[in-house]
Amino acid sequence: MPKHFFALIVLIILLSSCGTTKIIDKNPPPYLPEIKLQTHAGEAVFNFNLTANKDESQDKFDFVNTITSVILEIINPEDSVIHKLNFGQLDLKGTTDKNIQKTLTVSGSVNWILPGDINLKELKFRFKIFAINKYYDMTKRYSDLYSETDEESPAITLEPFIENQTFNSAVFGVIAKRNKIIENEYLPTSETFRVDILNHKGAIVWSSGLGFNFLQVIKPVLPKSIGETYKYTVEWNGNSSNQIPLIPGVYTLRMTIPSKPQSYTASMTFKWKAGDNDK
Repeated sequence: MPKHFFALIVLIILLSSCGTTKIIDKNPPPYLPEIKLQTHAGEAVFNFNLTANKDESQDKFDFVNTITSVILEIINPEDSVIHKLNFGQLDLKGTTDKNIQKTLTVSGSVNWILPGDINLKELKFRFKIFAINKYYDMTKRYSDLYSETDEESPAITLEPFIENQTFNSAVFGVIAKRNKIIENEYLPTSETFRVDILNHKGAIVWSSGLGFNFLQVIKPVLPKSIGETYKYTVEWNGNSSNQIPLIPGVYTLRMTIPSKPQSYTASMTFKWKAGDNDK
């Protein structure tokens, strides 16, 4: 085979490799992700999250949408890379309203089994964020990623609300926000959300789960990714558990995500009026 043919093949390979080369940007990414470090049972868990909201620029939406992968390099005090971790398949989710993009989130997590002689506080953590044909180089220290307050905070926080309240019905709900990942967290039945109405003595006068036979199935707890939110709602018909109209008064709502190994609960009081004459 002629030598010039081999030379042509080599040239094509070189040109192809140049076309796929990643350009390193030593500056931080244009929009900074939220990265949290959690420690549990000899493991370090790194959680990556970057969200664009409707009130922010289209550039941020575009940047979130172009992120393809994240690599973490763990660096010792001598500035040597001692371990590399790949966040793997990132989760890209978003919400729309009337074909208008409202939120867009890219998230992922990766676990590192800690060597016995390692001291996380002495290390640095270099994150390489790949977006199309370039990546951004961002280095963090332990104190930037780990917070004892974050460790003690619940994995999901609930913001309770009441909407569409009329003289004979109401919608109760919570906005659930994911703060951290809990290993082996699940819902043991098809009941994803429960609302109890309690009177001034603390007795339950109505429960959304009363009289239902829920399926014994394993389901994930929503939201799944850190920084994401999920809206849980239950509609109430204004009656007690005995199907008698609830008398006017002040009651307590107890709203629960009945998950395992721990559940999440929020409470609020509300004033119930049977009709316009009670105003």
